Amino acid sequence: MPEDLKPVDISHIPELRRLVEEVRAADQTRVLQVDHEDAALLVSAVRSTRARRKVTDAADSLWNIVGLARSDGPGDVAEQVDSNIAEAYPPRER
Repeated sequence: MPEDLKPVDISHIPELRRLVEEVRAADQTRVLQVDHEDAALLVSAVRSTRARRKVTDAADSLWNIVGLARSDGPGDVAEQVDSNIAEAYPPRER
């Protein structure tokens, strides 16, 4: 926990503890209100393992960009790295 955040023990406040467990289980942020005005955010401090286990497959829209930057020809940046650097940094006159 960051040093600038002061912990508050809510073990003895059953309703708040129930909300915390709900936020942690659903891995969702909740807005706490006082007299119909937003007062605070309740955010889980521990990420759910469910969120970390998402696997990308062919149905994912990000899959379309796989391989876009690959070039096996003379325009391949990795093959021309020395000439690209030489072009970007011309020799200095002494």
